[in-house]
Amino acid sequence: MLRICRVAYSRAGPSAGGWKPLRFDGGAFHLKGTGELTRALLVLRLCAWPPLVTHGLALQAWSRRLLGCRLSGALLRASIYGQFVAGETVEEVKDCVQQLQHLGLQPLLAVPIEEEPDSAARTGEAWYEGNLNAILRCVDLSRSLVETPGPAGPTLMQLKVTALTSTRLCKELTSWVREPGASVELSPERLAEALDSGKDLQVSCLNAEQNQHLWASLSRLHRVVQDTHERLKRDAEAADRAGLAFGVKLVRGAYLDKERQVARLQRTEDPTQPDYEATSWSYSRCLELMLTHVSRRGPLCHLMVASHNEESVHQATKRAGRLCCV
Repeated sequence: MLRICRVAYSRAGPSAGGWKPLRFDGGAFHLKGTGELTRALLVLRLCAWPPLVTHGLALQAWSRRLLGCRLSGALLRASIYGQFVAGETVEEVKDCVQQLQHLGLQPLLAVPIEEEPDSAARTGEAWYEGNLNAILRCVDLSRSLVETPGPAGPTLMQLKVTALTSTRLCKELTSWVREPGASVELSPERLAEALDSGKDLQVSCLNAEQNQHLWASLSRLHRVVQDTHERLKRDAEAADRAGLAFGVKLVRGAYLDKERQVARLQRTEDPTQPDYEATSWSYSRCLELMLTHVSRRGPLCHLMVASHNEESVHQATKRAGRLCCV
Protein backbone atom coordinates (compact mmCIF):
# COMPACT_ATOMS: atom_id res chain seq x y z
CA MET A 1 0.00 0.00 0.00
CA LEU A 2 1.50 3.28 -1.10
CA ARG A 3 0.48 6.86 -0.38
CA ILE A 4 1.45 9.14 -3.24
CA CYS A 5 3.72 10.81 -3.38
CA ARG A 6 5.67 11.19 -0.14
CA VAL A 7 5.31 7.56 0.84
CA ALA A 8 5.72 6.00 -2.58
CA TYR A 9 9.49 6.25 -2.42
CA SER A 10 12.01 4.96 0.07
CA ARG A 11 14.75 7.20 1.36
CA ALA A 12 18.18 6.41 0.04
CA GLY A 13 19.75 7.39 3.34
CA PRO A 14 21.29 10.51 4.81
CA SER A 15 24.35 10.37 2.60
CA ALA A 16 22.55 9.85 -0.71
CA GLY A 17 20.34 12.91 -0.34
CA GLY A 18 17.58 11.64 -2.60
CA TRP A 19 14.84 9.11 -3.23
CA LYS A 20 15.14 5.62 -4.65
CA PRO A 21 12.28 3.67 -6.20
CA LEU A 22 11.08 0.56 -4.42
CA ARG A 23 12.74 -2.63 -5.60
CA PHE A 24 11.63 -6.25 -5.47
CA ASP A 25 15.03 -7.91 -5.51
CA GLY A 26 14.72 -9.47 -2.05
CA GLY A 27 16.55 -6.71 -0.21
CA ALA A 28 13.77 -6.43 2.36
CA PHE A 29 14.14 -10.08 3.38
CA HIS A 30 17.30 -9.46 5.37
CA LEU A 31 15.15 -8.08 8.18
CA LYS A 32 13.27 -11.36 8.47
CA GLY A 33 14.44 -14.54 10.09
CA THR A 34 14.04 -18.03 8.66
CA GLY A 35 11.04 -18.69 10.86
CA GLU A 36 9.21 -15.56 9.72
CA LEU A 37 9.89 -16.29 6.04
CA THR A 38 8.72 -19.89 6.48
CA ARG A 39 5.52 -18.67 8.13
CA ALA A 40 4.94 -16.16 5.30
CA LEU A 41 5.27 -18.91 2.70
CA LEU A 42 2.93 -21.20 4.64
CA VAL A 43 0.31 -18.45 5.03
CA LEU A 44 0.57 -17.63 1.32
CA ARG A 45 -0.14 -21.28 0.43
CA LEU A 46 -3.00 -21.53 2.91
CA CYS A 47 -4.65 -18.34 1.65
CA ALA A 48 -4.53 -19.74 -1.89
CA TRP A 49 -6.35 -22.93 -0.81
CA PRO A 50 -10.07 -22.46 -1.70
CA PRO A 51 -11.55 -24.76 1.01
CA LEU A 52 -9.77 -22.82 3.76
CA VAL A 53 -10.87 -19.48 2.32
CA THR A 54 -14.48 -20.64 2.02
CA HIS A 55 -14.78 -22.39 5.38
CA GLY A 56 -12.24 -20.40 7.41
CA LEU A 57 -14.67 -19.20 10.08
CA ALA A 58 -16.19 -22.66 10.52
CA LEU A 59 -12.73 -24.23 10.84
CA GLN A 60 -11.79 -21.63 13.42
CA ALA A 61 -14.90 -22.46 15.44
CA TRP A 62 -14.11 -26.18 15.33
CA SER A 63 -10.53 -25.44 16.38
CA ARG A 64 -11.78 -23.67 19.50
CA ARG A 65 -14.05 -26.58 20.38
CA LEU A 66 -11.39 -29.26 19.89
CA LEU A 67 -8.29 -27.46 21.21
CA GLY A 68 -9.77 -24.88 23.54
CA CYS A 69 -9.57 -21.11 23.22
CA ARG A 70 -6.03 -20.79 24.61
CA LEU A 71 -4.32 -23.36 22.34
CA SER A 72 -6.40 -22.39 19.32
CA GLY A 73 -5.54 -18.73 19.87
CA ALA A 74 -1.84 -19.54 20.20
CA LEU A 75 -1.87 -21.39 16.86
CA LEU A 76 -3.71 -18.51 15.20
CA ARG A 77 -1.24 -15.93 16.56
CA ALA A 78 1.68 -18.03 15.34
CA SER A 79 0.27 -18.27 11.81
CA ILE A 80 -2.36 -16.08 10.12
CA TYR A 81 -2.66 -13.47 12.88
CA GLY A 82 1.09 -13.14 13.30
CA GLN A 83 1.56 -12.63 9.56
CA PHE A 84 -0.96 -9.82 9.10
CA VAL A 85 -1.12 -8.03 12.46
CA ALA A 86 1.64 -5.66 13.59
CA GLY A 87 1.41 -6.79 17.21
CA GLU A 88 -0.77 -7.16 20.28
CA THR A 89 1.04 -4.61 22.46
CA VAL A 90 2.35 -1.09 21.90
CA GLU A 91 5.94 -2.32 22.07
CA GLU A 92 5.33 -5.03 19.47
CA VAL A 93 3.75 -2.48 17.12
CA LYS A 94 6.64 -0.05 17.62
CA ASP A 95 9.15 -2.78 16.76
CA CYS A 96 7.24 -3.48 13.55
CA VAL A 97 7.11 0.24 12.72
CA GLN A 98 10.85 0.58 13.22
CA GLN A 99 11.48 -2.29 10.81
CA LEU A 100 9.33 -0.61 8.15
CA GLN A 101 10.98 2.76 8.71
CA HIS A 102 14.38 1.14 8.37
CA LEU A 103 13.31 0.32 4.79
CA GLY A 104 12.08 3.89 4.28
CA LEU A 105 8.40 2.85 4.43
CA GLN A 106 5.82 4.84 6.34
CA PRO A 107 3.36 2.68 8.32
CA LEU A 108 -0.41 3.01 8.14
CA LEU A 109 -2.42 1.61 11.05
CA ALA A 110 -5.76 0.14 10.00
CA VAL A 111 -8.73 -0.66 12.23
CA PRO A 112 -10.31 -3.75 10.60
CA ILE A 113 -13.88 -3.09 11.77
CA GLU A 114 -16.80 -2.43 9.44
CA GLU A 115 -20.43 -3.38 8.98
CA GLU A 116 -21.01 -5.71 6.05
CA PRO A 117 -23.28 -4.39 3.27
CA ASP A 118 -26.89 -5.58 3.54
CA SER A 119 -26.19 -7.14 6.94
CA ALA A 120 -28.85 -7.42 9.61
CA ALA A 121 -29.53 -4.17 11.43
CA ARG A 122 -27.59 -3.71 14.66
CA THR A 123 -29.63 -3.35 17.84
CA GLY A 124 -29.10 0.08 19.36
CA GLU A 125 -25.86 2.05 19.32
CA ALA A 126 -23.83 -0.29 21.54
CA TRP A 127 -22.02 -2.02 18.67
CA TYR A 128 -20.92 1.27 17.10
CA GLU A 129 -19.89 2.68 20.48
CA GLY A 130 -17.71 -0.37 21.04
CA ASN A 131 -16.09 0.23 17.66
CA LEU A 132 -15.49 3.86 18.63
CA ASN A 133 -13.55 2.79 21.72
CA ALA A 134 -11.37 0.47 19.62
CA ILE A 135 -10.71 3.25 17.09
CA LEU A 136 -9.81 5.75 19.81
CA ARG A 137 -7.28 3.25 21.21
CA CYS A 138 -5.75 3.07 17.74
CA VAL A 139 -5.64 6.89 17.59
CA ASP A 140 -3.69 6.89 20.85
CA LEU A 141 -1.38 4.24 19.44
CA SER A 142 -0.82 6.30 16.29
CA ARG A 143 0.01 9.33 18.41
CA SER A 144 2.56 7.33 20.41
CA LEU A 145 4.32 6.32 17.19
CA VAL A 146 5.21 9.94 16.47
CA GLU A 147 8.08 9.57 18.92
CA THR A 148 9.33 6.43 17.17
CA PRO A 149 12.66 7.20 15.42
CA GLY A 150 12.33 7.30 11.65
CA PRO A 151 11.62 9.52 8.64
CA ALA A 152 9.62 12.64 9.46
CA GLY A 153 6.03 12.76 8.31
CA PRO A 154 2.46 12.44 9.54
CA THR A 155 1.29 9.28 11.27
CA LEU A 156 -1.38 7.65 9.15
CA MET A 157 -4.41 5.71 10.37
CA GLN A 158 -7.28 4.21 8.39
CA LEU A 159 -10.81 3.54 9.58
CA LYS A 160 -14.09 2.59 7.90
CA VAL A 161 -17.01 4.99 8.32
CA THR A 162 -19.31 1.94 8.46
CA ALA A 163 -17.69 1.03 11.76
CA LEU A 164 -19.37 4.10 13.24
CA THR A 165 -22.61 4.22 11.27
CA SER A 166 -24.86 1.72 9.52
CA THR A 167 -24.49 0.82 5.85
CA ARG A 168 -28.22 1.27 5.43
CA LEU A 169 -28.02 4.90 6.54
CA CYS A 170 -25.14 5.46 4.13
CA LYS A 171 -27.25 4.05 1.29
CA GLU A 172 -30.20 6.26 2.23
CA LEU A 173 -28.02 9.37 2.20
CA THR A 174 -26.32 8.34 -1.04
CA SER A 175 -29.70 8.00 -2.74
CA TRP A 176 -30.88 11.34 -1.30
CA VAL A 177 -27.80 13.22 -2.56
CA ARG A 178 -29.01 12.72 -6.13
CA GLU A 179 -32.29 14.54 -5.43
CA PRO A 180 -32.74 18.30 -6.17
CA GLY A 181 -32.05 20.44 -3.14
CA ALA A 182 -30.30 17.66 -1.24
CA SER A 183 -26.90 19.30 -1.75
CA VAL A 184 -27.92 22.03 0.70
CA GLU A 185 -29.06 19.61 3.42
CA LEU A 186 -25.97 17.42 3.07
CA SER A 187 -23.37 20.03 2.16
CA PRO A 188 -19.85 19.62 3.60
CA GLU A 189 -20.28 22.93 5.43
CA ARG A 190 -23.47 21.78 7.18
CA LEU A 191 -21.97 18.43 8.15
CA ALA A 192 -18.79 20.11 9.39
CA GLU A 193 -20.85 22.56 11.46
CA ALA A 194 -22.77 19.67 13.02
CA LEU A 195 -19.48 17.91 13.80
CA ASP A 196 -17.97 20.97 15.50
CA SER A 197 -21.06 22.19 17.34
CA GLY A 198 -22.56 18.86 18.36
CA LYS A 199 -26.00 20.19 17.44
CA ASP A 200 -28.67 17.82 16.19
CA LEU A 201 -28.76 17.49 12.40
CA GLN A 202 -32.14 16.83 10.78
CA VAL A 203 -32.35 15.50 7.22
CA SER A 204 -35.80 15.52 5.65
CA CYS A 205 -35.44 12.18 3.87
CA LEU A 206 -34.80 10.33 7.14
CA ASN A 207 -37.26 9.34 9.85
CA ALA A 208 -36.79 10.23 13.52
CA GLU A 209 -34.86 7.05 14.33
CA GLN A 210 -32.54 7.47 11.34
CA ASN A 211 -31.87 11.12 12.18
CA GLN A 212 -31.01 10.12 15.74
CA HIS A 213 -28.59 7.50 14.40
CA LEU A 214 -27.04 10.06 12.05
CA TRP A 215 -26.47 12.47 14.95
CA ALA A 216 -24.91 9.69 17.06
CA SER A 217 -22.70 8.67 14.12
CA LEU A 218 -21.46 12.23 13.59
CA SER A 219 -20.75 12.50 17.31
CA ARG A 220 -18.63 9.34 17.17
CA LEU A 221 -16.77 10.61 14.10
CA HIS A 222 -16.13 13.94 15.85
CA ARG A 223 -14.53 12.17 18.81
CA VAL A 224 -12.14 10.45 16.39
CA VAL A 225 -11.18 13.52 14.32
CA GLN A 226 -11.13 16.26 17.04
CA ASP A 227 -7.40 15.74 17.25
CA THR A 228 -7.32 16.96 13.77
CA HIS A 229 -9.40 20.12 14.05
CA GLU A 230 -6.95 22.31 12.13
CA ARG A 231 -6.70 19.78 9.31
CA LEU A 232 -10.49 19.53 9.12
CA LYS A 233 -10.74 23.32 9.01
CA ARG A 234 -8.12 23.58 6.28
CA ASP A 235 -9.84 20.90 4.17
CA ALA A 236 -13.24 22.56 4.61
CA GLU A 237 -11.80 25.89 3.44
CA ALA A 238 -10.18 24.23 0.42
CA ALA A 239 -13.44 22.47 -0.43
CA ASP A 240 -15.29 25.77 -0.18
CA ARG A 241 -12.87 27.52 -2.54
CA ALA A 242 -12.61 24.73 -5.12
CA GLY A 243 -16.08 23.26 -4.76
CA LEU A 244 -14.68 19.77 -4.26
CA ALA A 245 -11.78 18.09 -2.51
CA PHE A 246 -10.73 14.83 -4.14
CA GLY A 247 -9.25 11.91 -2.24
CA VAL A 248 -9.03 8.35 -3.57
CA LYS A 249 -7.87 5.00 -2.26
CA LEU A 250 -7.28 2.99 -5.43
CA VAL A 251 -7.77 -0.67 -4.55
CA ARG A 252 -7.04 -3.54 -6.91
CA GLY A 253 -9.10 -6.74 -6.78
CA ALA A 254 -10.95 -6.27 -3.48
CA TYR A 255 -14.21 -8.10 -2.74
CA LEU A 256 -14.48 -9.62 -6.24
CA ASP A 257 -16.49 -12.68 -5.24
CA LYS A 258 -18.78 -10.66 -2.96
CA GLU A 259 -19.49 -8.04 -5.63
CA ARG A 260 -20.32 -10.73 -8.18
CA GLN A 261 -22.59 -12.55 -5.74
CA VAL A 262 -24.46 -9.35 -4.86
CA ALA A 263 -24.89 -8.56 -8.56
CA ARG A 264 -26.36 -12.03 -9.18
CA LEU A 265 -28.75 -11.75 -6.23
CA GLN A 266 -29.90 -8.25 -7.19
CA ARG A 267 -29.91 -9.09 -10.92
CA THR A 268 -27.76 -6.09 -11.70
CA GLU A 269 -24.76 -5.68 -13.98
CA ASP A 270 -21.56 -7.26 -12.67
CA PRO A 271 -19.33 -4.29 -11.67
CA THR A 272 -16.08 -6.31 -11.76
CA GLN A 273 -13.66 -6.83 -14.61
CA PRO A 274 -14.09 -10.07 -16.60
CA ASP A 275 -10.50 -11.33 -16.31
CA TYR A 276 -6.96 -10.60 -15.06
CA GLU A 277 -5.88 -8.71 -18.19
CA ALA A 278 -8.92 -6.44 -18.10
CA THR A 279 -8.32 -5.78 -14.40
CA SER A 280 -4.70 -4.81 -15.07
CA TRP A 281 -5.69 -2.52 -17.93
CA SER A 282 -8.43 -0.82 -15.92
CA TYR A 283 -6.27 -0.34 -12.83
CA SER A 284 -3.40 1.03 -14.92
CA ARG A 285 -5.67 3.58 -16.62
CA CYS A 286 -7.20 4.68 -13.31
CA LEU A 287 -3.75 4.94 -11.73
CA GLU A 288 -2.42 7.12 -14.56
CA LEU A 289 -5.53 9.31 -14.38
CA MET A 290 -5.21 9.86 -10.63
CA LEU A 291 -1.46 10.46 -10.72
CA THR A 292 -2.07 13.13 -13.36
CA HIS A 293 -4.66 14.74 -11.07
CA VAL A 294 -2.16 14.66 -8.21
CA SER A 295 0.47 16.42 -10.33
CA ARG A 296 -1.97 19.10 -11.47
CA ARG A 297 -3.90 19.78 -8.27
CA GLY A 298 -1.19 19.29 -5.68
CA PRO A 299 -2.48 19.42 -2.08
CA LEU A 300 -6.12 19.36 -3.24
CA CYS A 301 -5.76 15.80 -4.47
CA HIS A 302 -4.48 12.81 -2.51
CA LEU A 303 -4.06 9.26 -3.73
CA MET A 304 -3.47 6.02 -1.86
CA VAL A 305 -2.42 3.09 -4.03
CA ALA A 306 -3.49 -0.29 -2.60
CA SER A 307 -2.32 -3.30 -4.58
CA HIS A 308 -0.61 -6.66 -4.10
CA ASN A 309 0.34 -6.66 -7.79
CA GLU A 310 4.04 -6.05 -8.36
CA GLU A 311 3.55 -4.48 -11.79
CA SER A 312 1.02 -1.98 -10.43
CA VAL A 313 3.35 -0.97 -7.58
CA HIS A 314 6.24 -0.53 -10.04
CA GLN A 315 4.03 1.68 -12.19
CA ALA A 316 2.99 3.81 -9.23
CA THR A 317 6.49 4.32 -7.82
CA LYS A 318 8.08 5.01 -11.19
CA ARG A 319 5.44 7.53 -12.20
CA ALA A 320 5.37 9.15 -8.76
CA GLY A 321 9.13 9.57 -8.90
CA ARG A 322 8.81 11.72 -12.02
CA LEU A 323 6.05 13.77 -10.39
CA CYS A 324 8.05 14.35 -7.20
CA CYS A 325 11.02 15.60 -9.24
CA VAL A 326 9.00 18.11 -11.25
